[in-house]
Amino acid sequence: MKLTKFIISVFILLIFITSGCSDSLKTGENAANEAGHLVQITKKQFVSDSMKIGAPTLQYFEDEIRCNGYIIAPANGMAQISAPLSGIVETINCSIGDYVRKGQILCSLSGNELMLLQQDFAETSAKLERLKSDYDRSKSLFNEKIGTEKDFIAIESDYKAMKSKYQSLKIRLELLKLNVSKIEAGELYSAFAVISPISGYITNLNLVLGQFTEQQKNLVEIIDVSQLQLQLSVFENDINKLKTGQNIGFNSLGEPASVHSAVLASIGKTINPESKTIQCLAKIKNENGDNYIYRSYIEARIIVNHKEAKALPNDAIIKGGKDFYVFVVEKYDNQVYDLRQEKITIGQVSKNFTEIIGGEDLTQVLIKGVYNLPVE
Repeated sequence: MKLTKFIISVFILLIFITSGCSDSLKTGENAANEAGHLVQITKKQFVSDSMKIGAPTLQYFEDEIRCNGYIIAPANGMAQISAPLSGIVETINCSIGDYVRKGQILCSLSGNELMLLQQDFAETSAKLERLKSDYDRSKSLFNEKIGTEKDFIAIESDYKAMKSKYQSLKIRLELLKLNVSKIEAGELYSAFAVISPISGYITNLNLVLGQFTEQQKNLVEIIDVSQLQLQLSVFENDINKLKTGQNIGFNSLGEPASVHSAVLASIGKTINPESKTIQCLAKIKNENGDNYIYRSYIEARIIVNHKEAKALPNDAIIKGGKDFYVFVVEKYDNQVYDLRQEKITIGQVSKNFTEIIGGEDLTQVLIKGVYNLPVE
């Protein structure tokens, strides 16, 4: 009986000892796992692989909306010029691509319509002068109770009608930049000039010498490049992020590496049912408008938010499966670096830097030459 109790006691003790050893082993394994993967490299390898040690720095990160659009001109930044009268093209003083100033002569036209207008004005001027004399005399007689009211009203009516016609013809001639005093004196013009209403570059020219042009026909298109702006198409799900005044970076397809700046000026109120986008306008910042081409396609990035955050160079971070890691210098002794593989949580990526979330102990990190190190 005593022997049996002794054997049972020994068996129970062995169970406790075995259990304690198992717990100790598990604790050791967890500690080893928590310590991270260690890699040793020599000073020689460090130099040959151009490795570098650093720490997280504050970097500027931006949230952006990517969109496409075109460079356009506002309504007062372009002119489509037609002739105020029909006529035949006598001279052409410009060509596509030329820069013209406001008031510069683009071409000249002649024709019967011009001659008839001047003739009508000269005749109307002469008639008005005669009617004014009759009106003044009739008014004087009527005031002296000599003339009848009926005669005075008839003359007054003819005078006012002729005066209105005279003013109308005079305005039409002045729009042609013709001297009406000379026309009244009998000096008629054989042609009239078409004048540029704005300064800018000629983007379209529809003129041929000897061609007959109607009043409604567009002859010249001029764009003022100093007023060019962006027309952007922003998707419906990004509209709520937009605010006027947000900065924009954009580039044309022909200059992918050259980034220009603009500011969001207005946000549309109508969504295109087919593309599910809204039209927005952006004002190009003070730059030389000669760098831009009217109606050219552009790619833009609207900066909707920005912040400063701790970050490491992209070269310092390696990926293992779905996780991201860096190597931290555990110690340096006898020309040997002990590097600890450390799992990290990343945020935004911008301009060769990656945001690090947390990571307060990342004071000595291998920020260059990581690509040759194994990840476990």
